[in-house]
Amino acid sequence: MRGRWIVVCLSAVSCVASASAALAGSHPQERHGFWIGLGGGLGSADATCDDCGQGDRENSGVGYLKLGGTLNERLLLGGEMNVWTKEQEGVTLNLYNATGTLTFYPQASSGFFLKGGVGISFVDTEFREGSTTITVDLGTGLGLLAGAGYDLRVGRNISITPAVDFWYGQPGDLTFGSETLARNWKHNVVDFTVGITFH
Repeated sequence: MRGRWIVVCLSAVSCVASASAALAGSHPQERHGFWIGLGGGLGSADATCDDCGQGDRENSGVGYLKLGGTLNERLLLGGEMNVWTKEQEGVTLNLYNATGTLTFYPQASSGFFLKGGVGISFVDTEFREGSTTITVDLGTGLGLLAGAGYDLRVGRNISITPAVDFWYGQPGDLTFGSETLARNWKHNVVDFTVGITFH
């Protein structure tokens, strides 16, 4: 199931990249200065811990915000925040990764890119008590990110950006107050997103 999900996402990015090749002449790829992007889509998440039973991957919504600067026409330096969130029976689980990233364009004239990053991961949960939403931070640890995508230029400085990402978090023990809820927690998310990037 996991392999099929990755193949579908990569195929979707490949199709968009191929279809966009004809537009490259009308809006050439130019990268300089500050850039920012945001978007969302669908993510498949899996989590493990020492005391957890084996479960299936869970699908839900994802979102991201990224920004940074241009080192040269083929290399961007930035930061990215990713979130996966799912509500069930009145309780919402949120998985986050915040990473410093390097984005590499193998060809400066193409919108295709590869991305990698390292940073931190978070887990929190939200529930309602009366009319109040209470958020409980459960754990923080290592976060990693890898991905690929394509900037489809729709204007001189604007792109529609489909992408596939894999992000991994290792917050370790999840605690609430002095109580340990899960030991050695790890999560990973495979997502397919479409966003808008301002170059």
